[in-house]
Amino acid sequence: MRGFLKGLTAVSALCLMAGAVSAKDYKVAVIRWEPNDIYFNGVALGQQQEAKRIQTATGDTITFNVFGANDAGQQLKALQAQFDSGVDGVLLTPWRGEAMRSIVKQLQEANIPVVTTNAWVPGVKQTFVAFDNETAGRLGGEALVKRLDTLRGEGWAEKGGVFIELRCIITASFDIARHTGYRSVLDPIAAKYPGVKIVEQEAGCDGGKARKVVDDVISREGADKILGIASIDGTMGIGGAVPAFKAQDLLFPIDDPKHIPVATIDGTVPEFQSMARGEIDHISVQPATGEGIISMRMLHTLMSGNALPEEGKVLLDGEDPVWAPVKVLKPDAIEGSWYQTQAYSVPGDANYDDPHNWANEMTVEQTGKMPDFGK
Repeated sequence: MRGFLKGLTAVSALCLMAGAVSAKDYKVAVIRWEPNDIYFNGVALGQQQEAKRIQTATGDTITFNVFGANDAGQQLKALQAQFDSGVDGVLLTPWRGEAMRSIVKQLQEANIPVVTTNAWVPGVKQTFVAFDNETAGRLGGEALVKRLDTLRGEGWAEKGGVFIELRCIITASFDIARHTGYRSVLDPIAAKYPGVKIVEQEAGCDGGKARKVVDDVISREGADKILGIASIDGTMGIGGAVPAFKAQDLLFPIDDPKHIPVATIDGTVPEFQSMARGEIDHISVQPATGEGIISMRMLHTLMSGNALPEEGKVLLDGEDPVWAPVKVLKPDAIEGSWYQTQAYSVPGDANYDDPHNWANEMTVEQTGKMPDFGK
């Protein structure tokens, strides 16, 4: 028995050594939006969580080289520099996808896998990870209509008024899809009731620019004509519409018939805090950590030379996140696979103080406690 155990120990040691030899250290370029962007910090958290899981499961290590900027030229320059210095894979969230076509093709020709997230690079074959942006917009539009029905009665559209749609980047795939979702609800109302119109304006995901848009529309149309705000992201809603309403004494209590409903898309802590104060009405949550986990999982699969998983096999045994299921789509626009996580509503599917919301999870990770939702 002792000899058997000794032999078994030797075999085990050899297996461990073989595993250590086969384990790899992958250098990954991460090109994302600016470093202080709350949402993409949540994506980064998910990517880091998945990298740790990969290391535990396989022994492989992931080294991230991160660059963030809300500028296509700066992103392109940084990615080119990392390509020239040598990388094994790329996680790319383009500021303007059309500006990245050439570099992504170069990477692919060099057999360096690229996974794009949030917004794709048009006209280039790629693996794409993002949530269902169109559904997120539709959920927001439906919430605005439901709130107006509750606040003003179902005849509100007959009296006319103005919806303000705050757009980020009108050429970006995520913006187009969210816009399509919002308008699938609002356009039929405007078509049926001539007094209802929709004013849309690109504001670059910038709170200050969004506030100016809202101020201008209020001045032009009249304060009593504003029906609601459909914001493509969270920043423009809470950093643009809410301050504009405060400055003009239009921020009425959530149950006041004069309250102007606001719908946002992202699901950041500031949005949850704004909702707790009764300032905004609906948030379509974009699951940041989920996007990070799945994008890193798909990139590691590609870097390892393995085939990408089919639908139903993306999540691991025991995984059941609120953003499940992960669908696998084949849109013509990207000539590849879209691993789609799912949007959900706050309130509705979850409350703003639910610890499973990615932003709350990130706060706990960073501070050890839930955010302060005090009013």
